[in-house]
Amino acid sequence: MDPDAAKPRDTSNVWHYDFDELRRSLIDLEWRRKNVGTINPRPPGWHNDFIQAVKKLLARTFSWHTRPFIEFNAVLGQSLQEIERALNDVSVYTYSLDWRLRQLEKTAAERAVSGQTADLKSLAGQSCRTTYIIGLFGSGRQYVAGLILQNIGERAKYFRDEIRVHPGPTPMIYSGHATIKYESRAQHLPEFTSRILESIRAGIADLIFVYRHPLDSLLSNWIWWRTYNRENRKISGISEAMKDIEALCAYLEENFLNFKAFAEGDPDFFTGLPGAPFLSFAEFVEETQLYLKAATLPLRFEDFMVDPSQEFSKIVELMSINIDSSQLCLTPPRTKAYGYLALKEKVPRFRSFINGLDADTKRRIQEIGYRLEA
Repeated sequence: MDPDAAKPRDTSNVWHYDFDELRRSLIDLEWRRKNVGTINPRPPGWHNDFIQAVKKLLARTFSWHTRPFIEFNAVLGQSLQEIERALNDVSVYTYSLDWRLRQLEKTAAERAVSGQTADLKSLAGQSCRTTYIIGLFGSGRQYVAGLILQNIGERAKYFRDEIRVHPGPTPMIYSGHATIKYESRAQHLPEFTSRILESIRAGIADLIFVYRHPLDSLLSNWIWWRTYNRENRKISGISEAMKDIEALCAYLEENFLNFKAFAEGDPDFFTGLPGAPFLSFAEFVEETQLYLKAATLPLRFEDFMVDPSQEFSKIVELMSINIDSSQLCLTPPRTKAYGYLALKEKVPRFRSFINGLDADTKRRIQEIGYRLEA
C-alpha cells in the first residue's frame, strides 16, 4: 500500500458551486417576464381610476408590439432553466464522485493502518443513498431540515432546499413539499413524487417524511395562505401573525366561512392568484396516510417537542453519519403541540367543523396515530 494513500486529498478544485445566485436570477427573470405589458398599480380614487383606464387602453392598443417581447422572454427563460438543470446535474455527479473517492480513501487508509489489503473493487462500489426530507405544507419539515443542516457536519454541503431526482445513488440531501395523489399549489406534483418513490423502492434513496396533527397543519396553512393572499407576505408560523391564542380564536370566529372554504379546497379562496388549489383537509389527511406507508423514516413533529435528541438520532442512524453527539445543537420547536384543542374549546363553529368531518377522514386521522379529542 502506498504510504501516501492515507494522506488527506486536496479537494480545493472540487466543484461546490451551489447555483443559488443563478436560481435567484431565473426567478427575477420570470417575474420581470410576467410584468411585460402590464400597468403599475395606483392608489384608489377617481383620478387614479381614470389614469388606470387610459393606461389599460394603451396597453391593449400596443399589445401587438409587446407580444414578440413576451414570447422571446418566455423562450429565453425556459432555455436558461434547462441550462441551470443541466449544470446542476453535472454538479451533483461531481459531488457523487467526490463522495465515493472520500469513502474509498477513508476505508483504504483504515485498512492500511490495520495492515489489511484493500479490495478496490468492493471499495469503489461503496456509496450512500440520496436522502429526501419531505413534508406536506405546514408539517414542520423546515424545522427538521434545519436540524439536519446544522448538525451533520461536512455532509451539509450536499443539502439543497429543493427536490431533484437522479437515476442512481448520490450523497445529496433534498428537502421540499410534494404530494403523492392530489395536485396542490406550492407542492411538487404526484407525477414527480412517483419518481422519488421509485428510487426508494430501488434502494438508491431514503425518504424522511415529517408530519404533525392534521388539524394543527390546517390552521397553520390557513393563516399562512390568508396572510399571503391579503398582504403578499410570507410568515414562518401563526405566532408571527397572531399575538396570542385569544387573538387567533377571535380571528377564526370572525373569518370562519373563509376558513371553511380553505378546508374544503374551494378554488375561490385563491381568487386573483392563478394556479392549482390547495389540498382540502380530507385530501391532506389522505396524503399523510399514503406517505406513512411509503416513507423510509416517518417523523412526528410533536415528538421533537418532547425529545429532539432521540428523534434526531433516528436520522443519524438512517444516513449513517458519524458525528460527535456532544456538539449537537438540538433545540425543540417553538410551536406548541395540539394547539387546535384550545380553538376547539373556545370556538363553537370550529368544534362543529371537527365533529362534522366525514367518517373516512376521522378514521384516517386515527390510523396515522392522532385523536380528535383531548
